[in-house]
Amino acid sequence: MTASVRILALVASLLAAPALIVTPAAAQMPAALQKIIDGAKAEGALSLQYGGGILGTAEGAQVAADGIKKMFGVDLKATYAPGPSFAPMASRLYTELQAKQKASTDVYYGTAVQITPYLTRGLFRKIDWTALSPGRITPEIVEGEGQALRIATGLPGVLYNKRTYPQFAKIETTADMLKPEYKGKIYTQPYLAGFDVLVASDVWGYPKTEAYVRKFSAQIGGLLRCGEPDRIASGEVPALAIDCTGTEQNLAKYRDVLGLQIMRDAAMRRYDYLCIPENAAHPNAGILFALYASSVEGQKRILVDLFGNGLDSYPETITHDEIASLQKSGVVFRDVTIKWWSAEKGIEDNLKKLIKIVAER
Repeated sequence: MTASVRILALVASLLAAPALIVTPAAAQMPAALQKIIDGAKAEGALSLQYGGGILGTAEGAQVAADGIKKMFGVDLKATYAPGPSFAPMASRLYTELQAKQKASTDVYYGTAVQITPYLTRGLFRKIDWTALSPGRITPEIVEGEGQALRIATGLPGVLYNKRTYPQFAKIETTADMLKPEYKGKIYTQPYLAGFDVLVASDVWGYPKTEAYVRKFSAQIGGLLRCGEPDRIASGEVPALAIDCTGTEQNLAKYRDVLGLQIMRDAAMRRYDYLCIPENAAHPNAGILFALYASSVEGQKRILVDLFGNGLDSYPETITHDEIASLQKSGVVFRDVTIKWWSAEKGIEDNLKKLIKIVAER
C-alpha cells in the first residue's frame, strides 16, 4: 500500500467515526467551577420562582435544565413556581433567611432598586463569577462584591402598537408626549417606573420631573401595569410610557405588532441581575443556572427567545446591536447600576410624591 493510499484510508476512517463531543469533563475546567458542578450533582435539583414572564418562566426553567446538562454534565430536576414581583420576592427571601428557612428560590431576579437595600444584610452569596466563567463574565458585569451578576439590559421607552398607531414612531423626546395629538392615547404605569431615574439629582431632579408629571398626568388615557403587552397588541391600549423593560417588541409573537421608541432625554440602560440567596436549597445548581444564562447559548435561548432581550455587554445579543445603533445616532444613556442607585438619595420618597399626582389626576 502506497503512502498516499494509506493517508486516504486514514481520512476515510476518521470521517466514518462518530463525531467527538467536547464536554466540560473533557476540557480544561477551572477548579472552582468543578467544585460547583460536583455540588450541583449532589443537590440534583433546581428550584426557581419569580414573576410571570421573567426568563421564560416554566419553559425557561426546562431550557436551562437541558442546557446545564449539555454544558456541565449535570442532570437537574428543575421546577418553576410563579412568584411575586421583584420587591415582595426580595422581602420574602429576607424573611425566610431571618427565620432560618430555605429560600423559596435558588435564584433571585431583580434590579438595582430591589437588590441594593439587601447588600449589607447577608441575603445574597458573594461569588467569584469571573473565576467560574473566565473570558465570558468580566469584572464589569459583576456588582455588589459578587452578590449580583448582570444578566439583561432593559431599554424603557414608549411601547406602542405600530399597526394601529404608527404615529408614536415620531416621538423623539418626553416633550413630544405632551402634544395634543397624543392626548388620551398614552397610558402610564401606576408606579411610574422609569420616572425614578428622571427624578434623580444628576438627571432631571425633582422640581423639573414634578412639573412634567403634572402636565403628563393630564395627557394620559389611563393606567396600565407592565407585563400586559397583549392589551397593546390588541389595540385596546395605544401606547405605554415609560414601559418597564423595552423587551416585548422583540418577542416573536409581538415582533410585527409592537414597536418601541426611545426618548432621547429619558434614555436609560437598566440592568437586571441574578443573585443566589444565602439560604438557597440548591445554591450550586443556582450558580450553574446563572452561568448557563450568561453563556452565548443561554442568552439566546432564554433571554432573547423567551424574554425579548439580553445583556448588551455580550456582542452577540440583540440588545447590544440596539444600543450600538442608538448611540451611533447620538443617544446618550443613563446607566442604572447598583453603584449608581446606591449613590442616589431620596429617589423613592420623591417617586411616591409623583405617583400620588398621577393617582389623583
